[in-house]
Amino acid sequence: MLLTTVDLLCSVIFVITLHQWAVANQLLGRPLLFVIGNVVFLSGMLPWFDAVARYSIWLHSAQSVMVHHLAPLLWITALRHQPDRSISNNIAVSHWPFSLLMGGFAVLTWVWMLPSLHPLFMQSALLYSVMKWLMALSGIALCLMMIRQHQHSAYWQNLTLLTVIMPLLIWGVLMFVFPTMYSATHSHAHHHHMMMNNVPDWLQLSSVADQYLGGLIFIMAGLAYWQTGVSGIKLTRHARRFAE
Repeated sequence: MLLTTVDLLCSVIFVITLHQWAVANQLLGRPLLFVIGNVVFLSGMLPWFDAVARYSIWLHSAQSVMVHHLAPLLWITALRHQPDRSISNNIAVSHWPFSLLMGGFAVLTWVWMLPSLHPLFMQSALLYSVMKWLMALSGIALCLMMIRQHQHSAYWQNLTLLTVIMPLLIWGVLMFVFPTMYSATHSHAHHHHMMMNNVPDWLQLSSVADQYLGGLIFIMAGLAYWQTGVSGIKLTRHARRFAE
């Protein structure tokens, strides 16, 4: 009960703080889209979502995409571009801080979905909540980096492709190619049917369908980032238009 209360309270405070920061810095370009991003984030962070997502691959995948990818994407699109002039005047700026942060983002995407860790997430609500918050914090870090990126460069496009888009697509494909990837890691005490007992009837699926739907969610999320143009010129033009 305490973990649920603290988790929910922190999520609400997080969203309120982000909104106040955006308003104070006059960054809200599309307020409605920003609110939708907040709703997606809060929905994915609900402790009650954790309780069912721990036992279902597709709900686990959906929560990952909502908190780590979709909400930041909506925020990035809703917020005005905020170039750092001190950086833009320095052509010798180092790329390694961005690379390090984006690399961490990619690592969390992989760790969150590792089949070998899934039984641990099922057994520990605290561990699951900690990982979820690491995903959330790396998502907001992605958002802040995107809106401060002042130049549209091949380096930035390739970095986003490798650390954001490709992990989503690769995991999605793996879930289709290896349909027993997750069920094979579970012991008899955590058999799929027992897992589904913790999920409402209308959300229960077979083990293969459960994993396939999770893979589809990841592929759709990767294609959404690709199509929206976070690593391409469309989002950059949109951000610059609001900045002018």
